[in-house]
Amino acid sequence: MIAKENLRKILVCAALALGTALLYLPVLHFDFVNYDDPIYVIDNFHIRSWNWHSLGWCFQPGYGNLWHPLTWMSHALDYQFYGLRHPGGHHATSVLLHILATTMLFLTLNRMTKALWRSAIVAALFAWHPLHVESVAWISERKDVLSALFWMLTLWAYVRYVEKQTAESGKQKLFYALALLFFALGLMSNPTLVTLPFVLLLLDWWPLRRLQPHSPTLNPNLNRLLLEKIPFLALSIIPCGMTLKEAGHWVEPVAQFPLMPRLINALLTYFRYIEKMIWPTNMVAFYPLEFQWSGTEVLMAGLTLLVITFVALRLWKERPFWLAGWLLYLGIMLPVFGLVRVGAQPMADHYTYLSSIGLFMIVCWEGWDIAGARPYGRAIFGTVAVAALAACCIVSHRQLQYWRNSPALHLHTLDVFPNSAGAHVDYAAFLRDAMQLKDARAECEEAIRLDTNYSFAHDVLGGILLLQDDFAKADSELRTALRLDPRRMDVYLPLGAIALARNQPPEAAAQYSAYLDTDPSNPRAHLGLGEALFMQGRVADATNQYAEALRLFPQFAEAHHQWAIALAQQHDTPGVVAHYRLALAMNQDRPDTLNNLAWILATDQHAEIRNGPDAVKLATAACSLTGYQNPMLLGTLAASYAEAGNFDEAIAIGQQAHDLAVAQGRTDLAARNNELLVLYRSHTPYHE
Repeated sequence: MIAKENLRKILVCAALALGTALLYLPVLHFDFVNYDDPIYVIDNFHIRSWNWHSLGWCFQPGYGNLWHPLTWMSHALDYQFYGLRHPGGHHATSVLLHILATTMLFLTLNRMTKALWRSAIVAALFAWHPLHVESVAWISERKDVLSALFWMLTLWAYVRYVEKQTAESGKQKLFYALALLFFALGLMSNPTLVTLPFVLLLLDWWPLRRLQPHSPTLNPNLNRLLLEKIPFLALSIIPCGMTLKEAGHWVEPVAQFPLMPRLINALLTYFRYIEKMIWPTNMVAFYPLEFQWSGTEVLMAGLTLLVITFVALRLWKERPFWLAGWLLYLGIMLPVFGLVRVGAQPMADHYTYLSSIGLFMIVCWEGWDIAGARPYGRAIFGTVAVAALAACCIVSHRQLQYWRNSPALHLHTLDVFPNSAGAHVDYAAFLRDAMQLKDARAECEEAIRLDTNYSFAHDVLGGILLLQDDFAKADSELRTALRLDPRRMDVYLPLGAIALARNQPPEAAAQYSAYLDTDPSNPRAHLGLGEALFMQGRVADATNQYAEALRLFPQFAEAHHQWAIALAQQHDTPGVVAHYRLALAMNQDRPDTLNNLAWILATDQHAEIRNGPDAVKLATAACSLTGYQNPMLLGTLAASYAEAGNFDEAIAIGQQAHDLAVAQGRTDLAARNNELLVLYRSHTPYHE
């Protein structure tokens, strides 16, 4: 009998794992999206190395809005395997974690309740429900799937602890310690797990039944159960403090979003999540914040929550799963239900990832009880369950496609909420990165029309104008963004870039320094400050900034490139060559670095530095990257051929460089190429 039961559990786990893997198989071909993925992975320099320094950074607050060092480690580890060229690998990790969390949910729930098929259906709903697509298919929500796995493991270890107490086994301390360890790891993955101690206390009541007079366990009194939870509560204090320290400045003050609208929004949020669990439609990545609500909807939401609460309290003895599941839903949602607001979004699908388990339990246990009282009821229950799960898979497959890339994600949001300023700006940011600047600007202007005070829209528009070399308007938009939201420190970086482009190095240095006052661990800011100092002739200070940028991000090719330029001012040619080579070792697709190094190897006055064949390879690569349309790079290739002794090629390429310079109106460069052609025709290479 035991072997048969174990076989059933193995088959259920296999079905859950296989079904989930097949459902999420398309994500292996999905891209990153420009909604938080740049912050978490694409532009996050800190995760690009795996060493003690990067691991130490994972534990430091000050980046992002949450303290979750284990989540950062998981992204860093993925980067070591997949880099940025294979986003499917990052997606695969999230899917694997989702599968593990699903199987652990089934095994733990079945162990607590001894209800195999109901536990299996709850786990399947958890695995395949469309509301959970966001948590799995969005790389930035790695914290959800990772923390969920440790949440399930904590429950499993706690159940084993209770069982060992019943058996009066000495192993109960081991399982209690494991529960604490898994909980700590979960908190380091996502601090929203802080409600788990209360979940454990709720499970003591049902299904573990440790508070009932005829409990199968040791029936400890309530005081002992509360004492058991104190270490868990103590652990919760750490991530709460770290998160408040990191995200506290993003919490919206009551004056900006008053208490009554917050309460109404929280009420509607609880209700809308239930709606979407039953009928999952119009699910988007970014829900706009509404300040006006329909009185009918508010009344319906309030009545719905009151009715469910009344039923749960009315049935707390004969059907305890109602109250347990309802409190589970309400309690897990507490950290994110909107009373304390961080950011502009009133709700998000991924907030239901764990909380939905409570509602799934109510539906499955109530359906099983109703079916058991009728002829063929269990068969009907099974048929309905299979149909519901099939519907979930169909809708999830469709929802999954919206996460395949940035335009699909943002255009879907605009289809559902065409007047969402946030959706227009997110789409504009994608268009900006794709260098579709005209369309990007139009999207930003539409967002500003919808919400004049939306600081992020002005921020993105400023970046677009900067790319269009409209420095005056870019500066104005960025300063408007900063005025509307002084917390938006990232604006200082493009303001610094504008000052550099305007040849205002003191202003650029001030902007980069202002940014570094709040985030001293950003290598790009150190690089910008170094360029500003270099332009002021402060070469030694600039070099120190490049060194700091490389300490923070050793693979920073641009920092090596700029350091080489600084060393050239100090006539340290071996150092220049070394840093150019280091830059190319990290990024071979840099025409400027390839060209500069080729020129040195072709023309340096010291014979021990020159290397004609190597110079030809580098100059050829630079010209290939620019389509042989840059006369300066062609001139370097000609000089390289001359140093290599191939004067026929040097003459042909030199003539091509001259003609292209003439066509582009660059008369000085054309004249210089003519002078070099005289040398090549006399079989003499050019040396500086």
